[in-house]
Amino acid sequence: MARSRGAGCRSPVPEPRPIEVRAPARADLAGGTLDLWPLYCFHPGSVTVNVALRKGVRVRLRPGGAPPGRILHTSPSAAPVELGAGDAPHHLTAAVGFHLVPEGGFAVEVLEQPPVGSGLGASSAFAVALAKACLRLESRRVPVHRLVALLRDREAAVLGAPTGVQDYYPALLGGALAIHLEPGGERVERLPVRLSWIEERLVIVFSGITHASGMVNWEVYRARVGGDARVAGALDEIVEAAAACRRGLVDADEQAVGRAVAAEWAARRRLAPAVTNAALEAILAAGVGAGAWGGKACGAGGGGSLLFWVPAGRRAAVCAAALAAAQAGAFEVTDGLTARGAAVPGKR
Repeated sequence: MARSRGAGCRSPVPEPRPIEVRAPARADLAGGTLDLWPLYCFHPGSVTVNVALRKGVRVRLRPGGAPPGRILHTSPSAAPVELGAGDAPHHLTAAVGFHLVPEGGFAVEVLEQPPVGSGLGASSAFAVALAKACLRLESRRVPVHRLVALLRDREAAVLGAPTGVQDYYPALLGGALAIHLEPGGERVERLPVRLSWIEERLVIVFSGITHASGMVNWEVYRARVGGDARVAGALDEIVEAAAACRRGLVDADEQAVGRAVAAEWAARRRLAPAVTNAALEAILAAGVGAGAWGGKACGAGGGGSLLFWVPAGRRAAVCAAALAAAQAGAFEVTDGLTARGAAVPGKR
């Protein structure tokens, strides 16, 4: 005789499945710092050129992994911390998480991330990965431009310093991008260049020196807004170099890109004393001496990762020379580019 099912025999409700999202970091070939409002308003034609790296940030969000009104954050580099909404002013996880999921009640685990202070936009890639996971949890979608504006503002509040937009677009969209910084909002152009062509000519190494990009950018920002003619002139040169870099990529002119990268750094290193130092210059000189057309610090400079644009076939030599000139803790970052932005691994 079949056994009847009473109310006490119901199958347990399965726990929600964890949500994993991976977002690429970025390397900027030219035009960084121009994306800080209102700097681009002072320099018409501003554009930032960058590429999305296969290396990035991967997070796992576990619904129900923290009590209601709390978020549990864990990462390989720090002890677990339980956050409340009151932590939003000084912790990016709380700032983004509670904005998108006000009731909290989940755990966030950082599974992969570039080195802290790498100059590859890691904090912004984390913000993108966390935001996409939160939106999936809430079954919501937010247009790319609105999400960029939200994350920029949340991160600026946490850092207590101006933040730009260039780090978020590669994390969201992938590929090689030219971010045109125009009155009323940025316009994002996906460059018609094969990523494999860029990969053959791009070397990125972590210098072993961490940096605080917000503070370097703040020094430049304050000088330019204050009317420093020397900084204004250097930013004008960066605008020209970034435009030339974009043209070189579109035309697949490797020498033009190399000249643009070199010109960008020549101008950038004059923006503020904190942009460069003797250790960075030694690594850059070693890479150029081994055949690179040009090199520069990624992001604001002062440390972090260094980018070299090299003739096809010279990658290994340039990378070896740069690492030999670097201090302990340096390593090659480059492991390819990606055309894919933030996504759940294994899903389209």
